[in-house]
Amino acid sequence: MLRPRALAEPGRPGLYHVCSRVVDRRVIFGGRERRKFMGMIKGGAVFAGVEVVSWCLMGNHFHLLVRISPLDPESLSDEEVLARMEHIYPPTKMRHFRGVWDRMESEESRKVYLARFRARMGRLSEFVKTLKQRFTQWFNRRTNREGTLWEGRFFSVMLAHNESGDGAGLGVLARFVAGYIDLNPVRAKVTHHAGDSSWSSYGAALRGDNEALEGMKALWGRDATEDLDAAGLAAMHGRMLERALFRDTQGADAGSSQPISESGETAQTSRRPRSDPGSPSGPRSDKESRVSSLEPGEWAEDRVESRLFARMGMRCEALTRRRVLGQGWVRSQIE
Repeated sequence: MLRPRALAEPGRPGLYHVCSRVVDRRVIFGGRERRKFMGMIKGGAVFAGVEVVSWCLMGNHFHLLVRISPLDPESLSDEEVLARMEHIYPPTKMRHFRGVWDRMESEESRKVYLARFRARMGRLSEFVKTLKQRFTQWFNRRTNREGTLWEGRFFSVMLAHNESGDGAGLGVLARFVAGYIDLNPVRAKVTHHAGDSSWSSYGAALRGDNEALEGMKALWGRDATEDLDAAGLAAMHGRMLERALFRDTQGADAGSSQPISESGETAQTSRRPRSDPGSPSGPRSDKESRVSSLEPGEWAEDRVESRLFARMGMRCEALTRRRVLGQGWVRSQIE
């Protein structure tokens, strides 16, 4: 079982779903704000040495799926630290930092000077803290306001995931959360299709964004993506989102049991009772027919993924009630 982020060992690999909301739920993110914030995310990730796998920027909050890899900041040379700092500080400030560093005579004093910057690398809390602070400073200057911009400390949950490097990707739980993140604009009725959003990793991938495509490769793994080009990779991820939307029951939020299509229209069909894919009786979908032909181990994994995505819209509130999502949580969703 994985442990909450506060207890995670320094340098231990971790995969986290991160979310933070604007104070009073004010809608502050327009196009300009989102462009600035997205640039700060990418620059902050380079500085901290973290990988942003998936993201979505909404009008008053953001979601990130972030992977933290083992990093020993002491192994970085002073020049490497200064080069990373250039991704989060403006040129004028960097000239000051480099000037101070250049005037120092001893190697030891230079290392001590950069120690405070090294201490912020490879840590989730410092990455998100820096991101929110930088954006608050920029936004307050631009709008002539003062005070906090965010509603308390950020929320995060640590996910069980695959770090074996066996080509299988980060695992079904990571794809579940990435799908939840990419479908935020659809559930909020901002767009009809997940790909229409200009501020989600899936929408960015459809437009050829390299960081978004690399995140998808990490999610799905070498085995599933090695023969795919950018369009094929985005299409595979899109099919996962379409399946989640088709199976989702938006009425869980609206008090209705009628499923909603991706176009936003109510489907006038009743929910068919679940049947065992291996049962000889009753109508079976193409999906169930395919599943029933799998070996027991393959069928179990496929069933987990199918049912997780079926509950994506209905059960995502579970993400806000846990600090750790592990295999026990996965089992509870399919029993």
